[in-house]
Amino acid sequence: MEIFIIVFLLLGPILDITVFYNLPVNIIVRGIYLLIITFLLIKRKNNFKLLFTLLVFGIIEFIFQKLYLDFSYKDTISNIFKFLYLPLSILYFKSLKLKNKERLLNIILFSYIGIYLFSYITKIGASAYLETDGKTGFRGLFTSINEFSAILVGLLPIVSNYLKNKNKYFMLSILFITSILCSLLVGTKVLIAGIIVTLLYLIYQEKKYLYDNRSTIEKILIIVFMILMFIGFIYLFTKTRIYKNMMIQNDFFKPKNLSEFINHVLFNDRLSFLSTNYNYFKSTNIFNYMFGIGINNTIVKMVEIDIFDILFRYGIIGLCLFIYSFSKIKIKELKSCEKLSLILLIIISLTSGHVLIYPNVCIYIGLLNLKK
Repeated sequence: MEIFIIVFLLLGPILDITVFYNLPVNIIVRGIYLLIITFLLIKRKNNFKLLFTLLVFGIIEFIFQKLYLDFSYKDTISNIFKFLYLPLSILYFKSLKLKNKERLLNIILFSYIGIYLFSYITKIGASAYLETDGKTGFRGLFTSINEFSAILVGLLPIVSNYLKNKNKYFMLSILFITSILCSLLVGTKVLIAGIIVTLLYLIYQEKKYLYDNRSTIEKILIIVFMILMFIGFIYLFTKTRIYKNMMIQNDFFKPKNLSEFINHVLFNDRLSFLSTNYNYFKSTNIFNYMFGIGINNTIVKMVEIDIFDILFRYGIIGLCLFIYSFSKIKIKELKSCEKLSLILLIIISLTSGHVLIYPNVCIYIGLLNLKK
């Protein structure tokens, strides 16, 4: 099954493009993947109690969403797949050993970057915002810039560490140059923040050579240089789409205090969505408390903070089961770069969402649990 997983992962960027063109290929291929790993998990009886509980919950949730919430078969199946995707991937990869994982992720990351930049150069993609928004940004051939950014941020620490260890410094430079270019074109905060954190991580790894073993004069010059670099970055940041989009958001909402600035500008009004979802959720009944209001509920917009979307859309039982499944990740066995990737993806899930129940992103969290 190793070759199946490798081919499936390499198809990731292509599957995301099919979503842009409204082709059914994505859900079919990813659905087949989920069915195959479910069959293998049942056959191998790995973590059978948790697997059985997940599958029973999936069946109950399917019946609940179809009969009680009156969703279509297509939407109901899609919703159950989204919930099960990460928990089952975590369990499956726990007993799978994949050779050259870092090299594979390197190819995938450069594929995403290459497709995005190609679509920008050829102008065959789409804008990230409506003309009425006033914001600027380019999403290329990918439906969601949040998911595209999360994938790049999640893979960047692992791939950059791989290139550094292989002494492929030219490719490492190309990686960061193209990643920064993508962040400037996308126009969102998530990607540039992830790039900065990864750069600081690499610098910290080399601090013994870059700083600790230097003379006092050299240390002073390094500190001065870093301060000047920081000032220069702040100045250049004010010239980017990211900053201009933040200012457009600020001018639109006109926040009166820090809490309003955090909600409207930094969180893009997600805390308001959270309040709306909470008020609607608590006004429902015990069945909705237990099994949620469904992703396709049109009364309230999703929060786009994953932990709350799981609670409101799949209920208290769904949230508890999801968290327990997540706890099966062998964090202590992860490399430092893998821990950083996990931390960054969790932070993104708590700030801009589009990570934990989005198959094209969460698959890379599952991969972290590969057998060492």
